[in-house]
Amino acid sequence: MDNNFTPQQPQYQQPIQQSGGYGAPPPSYYPAPVPAAQPMGQVPSSGQPAPSSGGPVYEKIDRKILMQCRHKAERRWYRRLAVLNILIIVGVIAFFIYAFDDTREYAENVYNSVVASVEEWENPDSADSEQSSQKTEELDKIEEQTEDIPQSLYYMLEILITIVAIPFVVYFAYAQYRSMSVRITEKTYPEIYAIVEEYSQKLGLKRVPKIYMVQGNGVLNAFSTFIPFKQYIEIYADLLEVAYREHHDMDTIRFIIAHEMGHIYYKHATMHYYYAIMFSQLIPILGSTASRAREYSCDRLAQLLSGSDGVDAMMSLTAGIHLYKQVDHQDYIEHAKTVKGFFVFCYNLVCDHPITTKRVLALVDPEKKSGKLY
Repeated sequence: MDNNFTPQQPQYQQPIQQSGGYGAPPPSYYPAPVPAAQPMGQVPSSGQPAPSSGGPVYEKIDRKILMQCRHKAERRWYRRLAVLNILIIVGVIAFFIYAFDDTREYAENVYNSVVASVEEWENPDSADSEQSSQKTEELDKIEEQTEDIPQSLYYMLEILITIVAIPFVVYFAYAQYRSMSVRITEKTYPEIYAIVEEYSQKLGLKRVPKIYMVQGNGVLNAFSTFIPFKQYIEIYADLLEVAYREHHDMDTIRFIIAHEMGHIYYKHATMHYYYAIMFSQLIPILGSTASRAREYSCDRLAQLLSGSDGVDAMMSLTAGIHLYKQVDHQDYIEHAKTVKGFFVFCYNLVCDHPITTKRVLALVDPEKKSGKLY
């Protein structure tokens, strides 16, 4: 494995790399020029400030510029889902209160069933056969009544169990990723770690998020996720091959990592964000539309951080890590403009990521408009 290259540092004062007909964005899109590397002071590292190591220090990008990268509809859709989520919970609670008599009757049946079962277990021979048969019929009747849980109680239990279970689920997933992954550090894949540390400084994050490499068995993916009070990144091993093996393409990796850092910066991968839209995001079309807006936001932020247009990154996820360099960008862009129609619209509508053609067209838009959600 070839480690004899270092990540390129983007130059914000220069136009983003062109791909096909892609032009330079407006000057206001870029922050002030990044200063030359200076001796490192106290820089956050994997949850704790790192001691001075002589590495580069990067200037924090102005928050206004970072917010300009956000899709114009993202926060609007988040508010809609948050309000809808509250209405769902309030509706279930109101339904539970309205149908409380059914719940109380059900609880009494459960109690009677338990008491009768205990009495029968304690005194199995205390009654004659006729009394025993009558008692058995009564127990069967009570058990039938307890089998049908009132819908109001069912929905209430579903909400409570989900809210309580989420922390355990995410901690379990975190345990799986930690135990089945290779953690990327200053010593293991230091070029990748340097990118994460660079972006953390530019975004003004208090801590450098941990990043893990996991074997995906051919799956090309990367994602950011969370446990309470902490966010981290998973990147599949096959994606890292574009940097370390066939193409030595660090720009593509920089864009992909920058995209995931965007989710972390915008707090998409946090417990409170998930709780706020936990139930409403499951509604078809609504949840996927909000998700597409988040993806567009992170794509735009990734362009800013990486200095790349991101088309190669999209092609690596579409054509694969071995053939993506053979895709002619201009030819693909011309093809993307022709991908239209009712069924394309319907397919994009239910996808939680924009379809690749729309995503690429948004990336190469010289005016940096928000990508099309529909």
